[in-house]
Amino acid sequence: MITLNNVSLPSPTGLSVRVRPQAGTAQYNTLGQLVQDGFKDKRTVEIAWSRMDAVTLRSLASLLTAGGFFSLTYPDPLSGSRTIACRATEQSARVWRYANGAAAWADVTLTLEEQ
Repeated sequence: MITLNNVSLPSPTGLSVRVRPQAGTAQYNTLGQLVQDGFKDKRTVEIAWSRMDAVTLRSLASLLTAGGFFSLTYPDPLSGSRTIACRATEQSARVWRYANGAAAWADVTLTLEEQ
């Protein structure tokens, strides 16, 4: 189950987790050894849905306050279930079709980056 700010998200058709090492400062000491400080893994989570109705998309968008950080709980490939503080870095969707004057959406993606 994936939750954003303790709200369950619709079941995705795709979930991608990228883990990248983030280093603080790195410098050489007097012995010529490289010393690094502040090392941490940072995650980027991309959630995808193949189809989504307009009401669900609007409710998802309402969870994403501009400039804010969110609590995301998701299945992590390295540690099982994981909760991180993150921000939305990218959102995209395309109109799939119009039905009764409302758009139905396809290829909805949400990219979240760990704080």
